[in-house]
Amino acid sequence: MVLGCKKEHRSDNLTGSNRWILDSMRVYYYWKDQLPVNPPDQTNASSFFKSLLYSADRFSFLDNPDEDRKEYSSFAWYGFEYALLERENHPGELMGIITLVVPDGPADRKGLARGDVFTAVNGMALQQANIDQVTKTLKLGSGVQLSLANFVAGELVPGKSIDVQYARHNELPVYLTKVFDVHGKKTGYIFYNQFSGGYDYQILESLSRLGNEGITDLVIDLRYNPGGDVSTSAKIAGILSNATADQTFVIYQGNNKAGRRISSFQKTMRENDFEPQLFSELLNYRLSLSRVMVLTSGSTASAAELLINNLRPYTRVIQIGSKTMGKDMASFAIADLRSPKLVNMVLHPLIFKLFNAQNAGNYETGLKPDYEVDEFADLPLKAFGDPNDPLLKKALEISGSQPVATALLKSLHWGSGNLKYHSAMIRNREHAILEISK
Repeated sequence: MVLGCKKEHRSDNLTGSNRWILDSMRVYYYWKDQLPVNPPDQTNASSFFKSLLYSADRFSFLDNPDEDRKEYSSFAWYGFEYALLERENHPGELMGIITLVVPDGPADRKGLARGDVFTAVNGMALQQANIDQVTKTLKLGSGVQLSLANFVAGELVPGKSIDVQYARHNELPVYLTKVFDVHGKKTGYIFYNQFSGGYDYQILESLSRLGNEGITDLVIDLRYNPGGDVSTSAKIAGILSNATADQTFVIYQGNNKAGRRISSFQKTMRENDFEPQLFSELLNYRLSLSRVMVLTSGSTASAAELLINNLRPYTRVIQIGSKTMGKDMASFAIADLRSPKLVNMVLHPLIFKLFNAQNAGNYETGLKPDYEVDEFADLPLKAFGDPNDPLLKKALEISGSQPVATALLKSLHWGSGNLKYHSAMIRNREHAILEISK
């Protein structure tokens, strides 16, 4: 849904688009009562918009097609995510860890894989002193050369270099499904990386196939998922529980003008045009599960967090990994609907706080896991679906689909305390917009 602001609530000293921006925010913004009364005019619309935002607002943004944006994520340009960790016993030196590679993306075609380690970008050695320059280089899309390295007896030994250039690529949200079977105890695993309504049938059919394998537990890997469509979240929750069409999926709490709105599973599914539209169709995909285990990280955001929180009233959810990002709010796109259009930009302000059927919400500091596990505790990183991946290993131990080890593998040298930067966390913070409708 694109909302339009036509009301001319005029403000002194504001010109053109800035007046429209402020008038729109005064109607829809969740913190509208915190807006400045007479903000100073600015020549740059994006700067003016940012000057209006409440201090606790980390996610509202303005999309201005007239501004030339040159920096995007390594995920958008090259199809990979990475983390920068400080090297043990090498003060000031960093190493890069490839955390995700989009199947059939540019990086994948060049042979880059999750767990690969790199020590330089375009010949620039990774150091704490140049971390901003390194991350900027990876955002420019002009091509990168990664100098890879291998662990040998606990030390990094130089390896080959890989050149990756930008190429258009498409991400299918479901990367992998797998079934773990120990003495007849079956646990399903799925890596799901985006709540994209255009691929709703892909995720529903993938989960249904796991159900047909006779699984009794399910592990959903959302550790880098930035969220997306709330309708998709409702559909997934609908087949992972015994909820009915008219039961509450989400409660939207707006400002004092917007009020409070309760949305059932069926109503939420119809908040945009993505198929399926009928809750009754979900019954064809429904799984019979004793519980759902969700793998998370600080990059898990928006609709991914909504699924965890809003599924809990209907089935047992066990969260494993680290605390999520804390995007407990939703946004609409607001465009100028006047004729003729006078402002060529779209606002994405936070409008609603989100709650589940039991009125549980307010997770702006993140959803805390039931079992805290650090994926960087054992390097090199394991592939998604590898039973020795620390997060998945813990889930399989809980489910009984993997023999219980004395302890999760722990490294004496690595851990999230050494994490200096994660591209997925930054990308998801910039773009974790919960799409209520389109």
